Amino acid sequence: MRVVVLLTVLLLPPAAVAAQALEFPSLPADAPAGAGRVEACDAEGLVGSARCGVYRVWEDRERRDGRTVDIAFVVLEALEPAERAEDPVVLLPGGPGQAFTPGAVPISRGFRALRRTRDVLLVDVRGVGRSKALDCGIPYPGGLRSRFGALFPLDHIAACRDTLARRASLEAYTTASSVDDIDELRAWLGYPRVNLSGGSYGTRVAQVYMRRHPGSVRAVVLNGVTPVAEPGYVHHARLLQRTLEGVVAGCAADAECAARHPRLGDDVAAMLARFLEAPVEVELLGERVPFHLADLAYALRGLLYGRADELPALIQGAAAGDVLPLAEYYVERTGWVGEAGGVTGYHLSVLCAEDIDLVTDELAREATVGTFMGSALIDSYRAACAIWPHARLPASHFDPVTSDIPTLLLSGSLDPVTPPEGAETVARHLPNALHVVVPGGGHGVRGRCIERMVVALIQSGSLEEVDTSCVGGSE
Repeated sequence: MRVVVLLTVLLLPPAAVAAQALEFPSLPADAPAGAGRVEACDAEGLVGSARCGVYRVWEDRERRDGRTVDIAFVVLEALEPAERAEDPVVLLPGGPGQAFTPGAVPISRGFRALRRTRDVLLVDVRGVGRSKALDCGIPYPGGLRSRFGALFPLDHIAACRDTLARRASLEAYTTASSVDDIDELRAWLGYPRVNLSGGSYGTRVAQVYMRRHPGSVRAVVLNGVTPVAEPGYVHHARLLQRTLEGVVAGCAADAECAARHPRLGDDVAAMLARFLEAPVEVELLGERVPFHLADLAYALRGLLYGRADELPALIQGAAAGDVLPLAEYYVERTGWVGEAGGVTGYHLSVLCAEDIDLVTDELAREATVGTFMGSALIDSYRAACAIWPHARLPASHFDPVTSDIPTLLLSGSLDPVTPPEGAETVARHLPNALHVVVPGGGHGVRGRCIERMVVALIQSGSLEEVDTSCVGGSE
């Protein structure tokens, strides 16, 4: 395995994209599993040609009986059809719970290099987006105030569970089921093999795909790598603290930032000290609500995903007493939990089974002791998972994925969620791998240098053709 360190700071673009007016076909109610329909579709601003479709799968893939799910997808067709290759690029979802079909238009504008000779396949996996979204878009029983102090208010989660259980078997929504759906769709569309590009949770999807359908995969890109074999969320408190310390150090080393924020380390300490004493009351939407330390930590974590440059000013303001901007961002950041069309159902069904169930009391204590976030985030997940129906997975699911498929791994050094050491853990079992680390990069990295390497891998199917001359020294 080669390790390359990129010398430019690159940050992930905003995750949210505006929905575009793509029209999708539908299947008759009595159509069987395995039926599909695809037709040309268009929307303002779409680059090139596209096809929109649905494909019906069994909700319970093992029993192959009962409910079905119609999987929505978009094929962004190769821009040069005469040179079209037979292996498309499949973008794999983050989250868990990211929907891709609403972003078809901006994706069509941003992936032109990959699309020159290849289709790009966008899939809303089961339980997400247009594919029978498992959202918790119901009122919070405790109102706005209950959204503070815990990411998942249990009365809201229980109400959501009871609502969704009437139309879905929540245990059937797993990464393995989603992967099998995508591979079945691949075969139905007539693609012999695919190239996988996953970010964050999508890197887990890619790893499971590599293990379950190795003959279907030609090349893989993993951006913000999370291992299948380890629980990730239990470590987020320590990663947050380490990353925030990195922001402080980076500001001190940057003359312009240091001039604007000469006491950033002291400001962080003052801000945290205030919240350690007691929650800070703020007024939001005409209501006084308690902004807790755990809420502050979740807001800081979100900003570190790719907006770390905003933190020094926000921290300086909070240290001086103005915490409202951070509280407002917290409400915005947590909107996915209870919004219509949101991702909470799939998110919990997947993470409870594949991450949270691995966390013991001892591990939670050891992983969070001494951090300002403490165990608040992992406690909220564990409490929600205790009442959320989810699959019980075999121990083999958590084995490291071993594969010789050419794999490019990408990491940001300031990633508070999927740090470079996670990619190193995964890469140890991938003998045909290249790992790129971006100093100062957040959760997911991008840029022209990254794009050129990704395109080179997918065009050639070999890491030997990846040109690292735009990158610093290699070792």
